[in-house]
Amino acid sequence: MQAMQMLRDLAQRSSDKAVEDLGRLRRQQQNAEERLEQLQQYRDEYQRKLHDSLAKGVSSSQWRDYQQFLGSLDNAIDQQRRLLGEQQTRVEHGVHRWQGELRKLNAYDTLHARGEREQAYRQARNEQRHSDEMAAQLRRRQQDNGLQY
Repeated sequence: MQAMQMLRDLAQRSSDKAVEDLGRLRRQQQNAEERLEQLQQYRDEYQRKLHDSLAKGVSSSQWRDYQQFLGSLDNAIDQQRRLLGEQQTRVEHGVHRWQGELRKLNAYDTLHARGEREQAYRQARNEQRHSDEMAAQLRRRQQDNGLQY
């Protein structure tokens, strides 16, 4: 019974660790999503500035600078999308790990509960057997005492 409790405790710690790791991974995913959104907003804002500047007129060198900067932003957005995809994969793996640890913990809990029920059943049977033996001894004594008179 102690071995089962030790295994259950280990499974609980492992499950707790998996939950902590999953929380960390989800926070990282949220941060990656926020960075992507910021980059996209910045690109949209910069695109509007370019459009406004074009209406006023820009030199070819300014146009080239705008285009290069937009290209850099597009590259940063693509890279952030890849990072976000990788982070989403890590989160999925974290979810699967946590679910596996939870299944293991539930299995140990089930085995532990079954063991406790079996032990309680054996103890109740032993107590009943002991009670029956005591009653039988009492009857024999009463019968023996009754015959002696």
